[in-house]
Amino acid sequence: MFMITPIVISCFISTVVLAINTSIAWRHRQERSGYYFSLFTASLAFWGVMVTLGYAAKPLSLKIFFAVLDAWGYRTAEAFLLLFALCFAGYEHIAEKKWMKAIAVLHVLSHALLASTNQWHGLIWKDFIPQANNVVLFVHGPAFALTVITGYSHALICMTLFVIASFRGSNIIKRQARLLITAFLIHIFLNVAYNIDLFDVPGVDWTSSTSAFTNVFVLWALSGQKLLDINPIARNKLINNLSDGLIALDLKNRIIDINRSAAGILGSAENALLGKNLEDVFPRLTLELMEAPEKEIKFELNIDDQRYYDALLSPIHDEWPKGQIGRMIILRDITERKQTELRLLQLHKAVEQSPVSVLITDIQGNIEYVNPHFTKLTGYELNEVIGKNPLIIQSGSTPRETYEEMWNTIRSGKVWRGDIWNKKKNGELYCELEIITPVIDGDGAIVNYVAIKEDITAQKEADAKLREAHNKLEEQMSEIQALQSDLREQAIRDPLTKLHNRHYLKETLNRELSRAMRERYPVSFLLLDIDHFKHVNDTYGHAAGDFVLRDLADHLAEFTRTGDIVCRYGGEEFLVVFPNTKEQDAFLIADRLRVSIQESLIYVDRHVISITVSAGISEFPTHGQYEALILESADKALYHAKYNGRNQVVLWSKIKAPF
Repeated sequence: MFMITPIVISCFISTVVLAINTSIAWRHRQERSGYYFSLFTASLAFWGVMVTLGYAAKPLSLKIFFAVLDAWGYRTAEAFLLLFALCFAGYEHIAEKKWMKAIAVLHVLSHALLASTNQWHGLIWKDFIPQANNVVLFVHGPAFALTVITGYSHALICMTLFVIASFRGSNIIKRQARLLITAFLIHIFLNVAYNIDLFDVPGVDWTSSTSAFTNVFVLWALSGQKLLDINPIARNKLINNLSDGLIALDLKNRIIDINRSAAGILGSAENALLGKNLEDVFPRLTLELMEAPEKEIKFELNIDDQRYYDALLSPIHDEWPKGQIGRMIILRDITERKQTELRLLQLHKAVEQSPVSVLITDIQGNIEYVNPHFTKLTGYELNEVIGKNPLIIQSGSTPRETYEEMWNTIRSGKVWRGDIWNKKKNGELYCELEIITPVIDGDGAIVNYVAIKEDITAQKEADAKLREAHNKLEEQMSEIQALQSDLREQAIRDPLTKLHNRHYLKETLNRELSRAMRERYPVSFLLLDIDHFKHVNDTYGHAAGDFVLRDLADHLAEFTRTGDIVCRYGGEEFLVVFPNTKEQDAFLIADRLRVSIQESLIYVDRHVISITVSAGISEFPTHGQYEALILESADKALYHAKYNGRNQVVLWSKIKAPF
């Protein structure tokens, strides 16, 4: 019934290579492009098996049966190749459109069903002529030309997408694209050779019998060039989710692309702004846009004295064709920082205009700053005291024990208060009530000393007024330190829940994952979302919603360990990273947290609110070796939890196929 021939052996070797490619690709099925590529290679492997059996089969009826099946495999592979090529070139949003998938299904059915029903109409094969080596020449019918044209059109579209990727992507993406282009050019050449009988061997499809050579290039791309390990990131995932505003202009200052954040800054919708001149929709930038287009410009943007932005206007260059093609504006919201800076400036002015002397030294006691009242009182100019020791104003009338007590106190991190007799530049003695405060940094180390000095020589009777001034200045100095601390905390804390924010997550997560890779321990990711949170806001008000978020943050703090990373990921979403924790252990913690939240009642303004949460868990590196893949897996698991009824925790590993 079957005969082994050289062509059968060649086809078998090709099928083995296809099976290897499928095995490698299947490991990356969690990524959308890897999913389509693995299905493409699996379809090709099925096609290879059917072709091999077709050449080996001896009865004509069996050869026709396997030919029909190989048509199903080959046309299915073409459909999945198109979807993969769209994802690879950065058009994943098109690949996921329903109409695109409908086209792919129609392509498979229209061609494969023609082959399956050929016995009734003879449009694909109208005759079968035996040849040497158990080969049968399938004489093509009138519809075969249509399948060739659509097949080559499909190949041209895929090749075009690979060429686009070879110019747009990074160097490694370009190398991957070139390997794929090489493989499919050889594949197309062999197919053309079969259709025109270039090698004068009727009935032998060189596409299948020699595809081992073609698939070696694909194998090289998978194993040598990390195809599916490193893929382009779709624009809408990277750009549109940025908090910074991005505006792309052509050389005529027309908006050719804009993300959601920038559109919000300009006060309009993205689609409404595309194509318009930026000077017309936002005249505030006219002066900056008049600068030479090849220059990079940094400036600060103030909108109605309410919002402040750091702005960067820089040229955009393209590698092909080479040269400048436009300009990019990046807008970063610095309103909170600016307001803090303005507050610090106000405090600085208050110190400058203070009616008492303010003196700042380093930890050795050398003077770094004095305010104008100090120079007016002592008679020393600023350049005469900067870098000097306060010994220059000591009179010798203050007991030595007073200075020893002062240094022992401030070096221990405490505030010293006391009266000291000093001497002006002209030799006149005066008495000062001094308050000396250590300035301590975030690590607990003393970095400066601040002395607030009031001349009380002729004002002993005004002690009450003096204490009031001292207290006010102490409050100002405490506020300065508090504002400095706030500046440090604002960078890493969510102001509502006091949990860490995405900035802290970005700084910390890379280090944690690198350590996990070195020490080979798992890291579990818990992405948690409040069910029907919009209903809470709509029913009880946003103040109640904020209270619910803070209550949930308290639950997270209670159920997590000191070494866990807990952050507000966005809106009502929270992320917990469990170092050295398997997903099953993370699941137990998360489920206990879920039950506790479900059973807890929240009392807000005489209302009793009950909430539930849904959560998704993924594990590093089991579900991916990159932060983006792990977070995406956890997000998909969360979505699965919500889709299947909410109030549950779902492990990504329990989901059999990408959701």
